[in-house]
Amino acid sequence: MFIHYLLYKKSWIGLLGFLLILTNTLILLDMGIRVEPNSLLYLNVLFLTVCFVFIFWRYKKETAYYKLLSSLATDLGENWFERIPYPDSRFPDGIVNKLIEKIHEQNQTLRHREKSNNLLEYNDLASWIHEMKTPLTAMKITIDAHRSNELAQRLSSSWLKMHLLLDQQLYISRLATLESDLLPEELDVNLVIKEEIRELSTWCMEKNLAIDVSRSDAATSYTDRKWCAFVMRQLLTNAIKYSPDNGTIVITTEVDQKNAVTVTFKDEGPGIQGHDLPRIFDRGFTGDNGRVQHASTGMGLYLANEISNKLHIQLNVRSIVGQGSSFSMIFKPGNSFEQTRRTLLQPK
Repeated sequence: MFIHYLLYKKSWIGLLGFLLILTNTLILLDMGIRVEPNSLLYLNVLFLTVCFVFIFWRYKKETAYYKLLSSLATDLGENWFERIPYPDSRFPDGIVNKLIEKIHEQNQTLRHREKSNNLLEYNDLASWIHEMKTPLTAMKITIDAHRSNELAQRLSSSWLKMHLLLDQQLYISRLATLESDLLPEELDVNLVIKEEIRELSTWCMEKNLAIDVSRSDAATSYTDRKWCAFVMRQLLTNAIKYSPDNGTIVITTEVDQKNAVTVTFKDEGPGIQGHDLPRIFDRGFTGDNGRVQHASTGMGLYLANEISNKLHIQLNVRSIVGQGSSFSMIFKPGNSFEQTRRTLLQPK
């Protein structure tokens, strides 16, 4: 930074150099001034020493504020504004500080406005979804009342798909406030899987899919039940969507020696192309399979991945083209939910 400071002050340094040369020239050319060569050399050395000390002192003083700002820029964090140092001088540090304050105030205003708009959009969307669920509920009651009717059986699968899409949209709107909605608890993973299979059974029967469940009795983990169930629903929905008719979906739960629980959903679908694998969790990405399945929105796996990160669940995928895909949820022991549970249980 010292070199940059010298370049910044090059006009001042040039002026000092010009004054030194001018002084030496006047002393040498003016016949009325007689100075010994040693004295002239002493004067030049003294002048240069004083100038160097002065420049170094000003460098330390003038760059102290900006050095602190530079160190802050490498690690801003959420409370970056509170860590901004107070300027020692009104110019130019004070002007820079006022500019930063104005930028922060404007940014806070924009964020507050954006948050308010998002809240309004969320409320409107949530209200619309709940209004849509009212006729869907009436349709469900009618379908359940006429189970023996062939037309009702066909409508049941379409109703389920509409219900899943509305449910997905509701979770998309809640994603921004997920942390405030988490409730860690000891969860029987097998029970959640069983409930999700029952929820999607109509779709499975429509495609005549068999679901083979291999489970470990000790598959328990500390996580949020609602959001974890939604991730499983997305993975199971994906498996059903891409499985061929009369196929089989294999669901396994395993517990290793470290008490880590792994839930795997394996289908017999077309598999995922190698060039699509790195992007399957991107928002809105559908890939080659999504272009075949026109109903694909590219949001299911994105939501599953985002929620899994929040829940500290590791999401892995393996796929072989032509042989199917398998998605694994790994519940690691000792995650933040376990720590939160122990904190809540501690006596106060």
